Amino acid sequence: MRKPTFAARIVALLLALLISVPAFSANADAGDSSAVVSTGSGTGATSHYDYFSDVYPSLNDASHVFKTVTYEDLAHILGSEGKYAILFGGASLPSTQAEIGYIDQVAKAYGISTIYNFDTKLDGLTLDIADSGNAFASVYTDLVNKYLTEKNAAGAAVGASPAADVKDKTFLFVYDKDHKNGDNSQPIVASLKNDGSAADFLTDGAVDASKVDAFKTQVQNVLGAAPAVDYATVANNDFFEPAFNQNVKHNSPNVGRDIFGAEDGQLVFEHVTYHELTRLLDSHGNYAILFGGSWCPNTQAAIKFINEYAKKYNIDKVYMWDPRLDAGVDVTQTDSPDFDSHDIDRLMVRGTGHPYANLYVDLVNKYLTNIQTQYVKGTTNVTYKDANGQDVVANKLQVPYLYIYNKDNKDASGVSAPILGHVELMYSWTNIQPDYQSNGVLPNTAYKTALDALFSRLESVPTQAAGVAPTTSANNDGRITGVTAALEYKAAGAANYTPVTGTSITGLAAGTYNVRYAAKPGYNGPVSSRSNGVTTLIAPTQVPYAAGESVDVIVPAGPTGGGNTGGGTTGGSTTPVKDDGVTTTTSGSTTTSSIDVPAKTDADGNTTAVVTKEAAAALVDSAKKTESAGNVAVAELKVASAADTQTARISIPRAVIDDVAANTKAQVKINYAAVGTVQFDTQALKTISAAGTGDVTIEIAKRELTAEGKEVLGDRPVYDLSVKAGDTLVSDFGGGSVKVSVPYAPKTGEDPNAIIVYYITEDGYLEPVRGKYNPATGTVDFVTAHFSQYIVAYNKVAFDDVSDAAWYGKAVTFLAAREIATGTDDTHYSPLANVTRGQFLVLLLKAYGIEPNEAEANNFADAGNAYYTPYLGAAKRLGITTGLGDNLFAPDKAITRQDLFTLLYRALDVLGKLPSGDAGSAVSSFADAGKIAGYAQDAFQALVKGGVVTGSGGKLNPAGLTTRAEVAQVLYKLLSNE
Repeated sequence: MRKPTFAARIVALLLALLISVPAFSANADAGDSSAVVSTGSGTGATSHYDYFSDVYPSLNDASHVFKTVTYEDLAHILGSEGKYAILFGGASLPSTQAEIGYIDQVAKAYGISTIYNFDTKLDGLTLDIADSGNAFASVYTDLVNKYLTEKNAAGAAVGASPAADVKDKTFLFVYDKDHKNGDNSQPIVASLKNDGSAADFLTDGAVDASKVDAFKTQVQNVLGAAPAVDYATVANNDFFEPAFNQNVKHNSPNVGRDIFGAEDGQLVFEHVTYHELTRLLDSHGNYAILFGGSWCPNTQAAIKFINEYAKKYNIDKVYMWDPRLDAGVDVTQTDSPDFDSHDIDRLMVRGTGHPYANLYVDLVNKYLTNIQTQYVKGTTNVTYKDANGQDVVANKLQVPYLYIYNKDNKDASGVSAPILGHVELMYSWTNIQPDYQSNGVLPNTAYKTALDALFSRLESVPTQAAGVAPTTSANNDGRITGVTAALEYKAAGAANYTPVTGTSITGLAAGTYNVRYAAKPGYNGPVSSRSNGVTTLIAPTQVPYAAGESVDVIVPAGPTGGGNTGGGTTGGSTTPVKDDGVTTTTSGSTTTSSIDVPAKTDADGNTTAVVTKEAAAALVDSAKKTESAGNVAVAELKVASAADTQTARISIPRAVIDDVAANTKAQVKINYAAVGTVQFDTQALKTISAAGTGDVTIEIAKRELTAEGKEVLGDRPVYDLSVKAGDTLVSDFGGGSVKVSVPYAPKTGEDPNAIIVYYITEDGYLEPVRGKYNPATGTVDFVTAHFSQYIVAYNKVAFDDVSDAAWYGKAVTFLAAREIATGTDDTHYSPLANVTRGQFLVLLLKAYGIEPNEAEANNFADAGNAYYTPYLGAAKRLGITTGLGDNLFAPDKAITRQDLFTLLYRALDVLGKLPSGDAGSAVSSFADAGKIAGYAQDAFQALVKGGVVTGSGGKLNPAGLTTRAEVAQVLYKLLSNE
């Protein structure tokens, strides 16, 4: 398929190559030298998320001073000693959006390290407790009355609090609970409140510096009410330790010890607001998240061990969200050892009937799509009614619910699976003590086992796995490092995965390997049963999580040499034998005779080599001996090109080429070290021999696109290949072919199956050629019937309905990149759709580069006038098909497996590409072998033996229909193994 987008100007792009040597090249060209907010990673094994950088575009400061606080956190700050800078406002307010960047600048210049930000909209959007019309306004007014109101010595309010009216306003203030105004308690030392917008800082549509400076002066006046050194901050532990240690005494009074102590060190937890959580769940990264609260007896039981095991797995941040949006805190109560001040359930949104139950239901249904809980839909749900009065339902999870999350994760079958694993086990602080046991169950051990399973996978796909080459090309001692026991691997194309047992995978040959996270369990309850007032513990329930998507890890080829030294055979190969300057190496039925050709490289990177008649004659004699022994002969000329070679050229005596072409069936291979290799088949050599007079020169030149060319194609390697017989340029090899191999290192993130080769046609189009990246040799290999300019390109074509991890994913990528297969529309491949006979014939011929004539003289009667019409005629002309009788082909009929394999077999036979290997299988071993039609017998026999057809469930299903995914896999298997 031509790419007309590049027509007309692609030739100009390639004729203006920057690295070219016109005076040297055999076909030199005239040169023309014109030339989501990212979340970031944390220091631990999981990601960190910066809410402020995400939701405040005007802030533009990664090291800003702001920290979100929940209602529980705010109550803790307001009850603490010291002076604090606090900002009420949220991302939904135009005033906060406009001002937050300027507040940040003033605070940093003044030396304040932290401003605590509280959004009175507890969901960030509509649940505004500062709105007197909200059902939960008392949650805010209670806070204001207790902490944020000036009071006289008798405790009576003195006027209205500056914090009393902050609905839809940004409110910056300095807080000190012990600050006095004469005899009065005046906790708000200074403040600034407004409801403006970004327009307040503009004049004639541009930012007015004088208005900005005036606002900054107001901010400075507020913050300057206390010396910068007097501002306090709350240690992270202090948001968690006191609350958990106090509340556990209410829930488990008989244990007699706190949850957290000095042995726990710095805690990994960080509270997040509801809006912060939703933004985090919508961001890229791997996150550890805990739903729970200090009021919850079961969270109390788990929290210490989650902290311990998070550190064990190098997790430095666990984001914690409380489904009680106020954490159950009732600030109207006095704190005492006997009272649990977190026991109010008014803002528990995880409950049917709550006016804000939609917050929980929508969060679960939108983000946690593969959630698994003890309470499944249909048993214990959380619901609310939508605008149409219909119930919207979500799984009800229990807290603590601990999980690893990546919104982009998919399982091995390509299905979205954002939760990578979870733990939902309901123990108490009493029964999770190390020595507590009931019914043979040790909760302490059970919970730690669950944490080990959960934290064994902290990312969507393996990111640290890296291939290490074997010590030599003959050895199988390559490795993959950076792995863990949570992974499994297999060679690309193999059926089964093998578990990883250590930190590296050893004993590998060069090649591509699939590495993925193995399937593992999550943990649910119930963990106890109760009968006659007695609670008995039972073992946790394990629920499955599917294996993850795989990544391709390439083990590069090792250096040539090494291996056996005794002259024997290993794996069908013999070690090199040298005679009269010719080295022979045999692999299978092919013997390669090689000579080293001296070369020199000039300052411009031009390497030249000339083959002497004597050396060439010895090489040809060796090839003739090989053929007389019954082996296939390859005559190799090895040119020691320098590493900085840009253009490599070899001159071969005419008589040698003529002798090989006339008197042998040998192939000739030119091996330019560090540049590439070209190998001519017999017919190509005959074509060269028949052209012109004089010695033969063969050249590979590295080129580079101009800036314009790179803009169109990217910065891709370009090679210019040429052959001259005397003064005659040989571009077409008269039905012969040349195998070309050039070194290539895939760029980060490149899918090897989408690395392709284009050549430039005479009229300036890009045409894909049959080729692929070979990870075993670190080269891109392709076959061509003519010489031209070639580009090693990358053409990843993505379809919404094809995952890279699907069993057919690599096949579809391979075919789509080469324009062999296209989608059913711009975004879908429709892998499960059936293939018609006409569709398959087009795919087959395109796969092997068979171009039909524009008008085929002898076509089928029902060929019609469609995209497949000329391909049907070409297949008929070549003898690939004779149709169904009466000169009919039935192109729109769904193709059966036996018809598909018959057409494939005949095409491979015509092309001389029938598989020659023996997979050790026979048609007779399949249960339905007797159902194969007579005309398809030969096809099944050859393709089963060659390993192309493997069947399913012990059957071949010859009359079954074939899907687009199955066709892609068959063609991929053939083309990728050429």
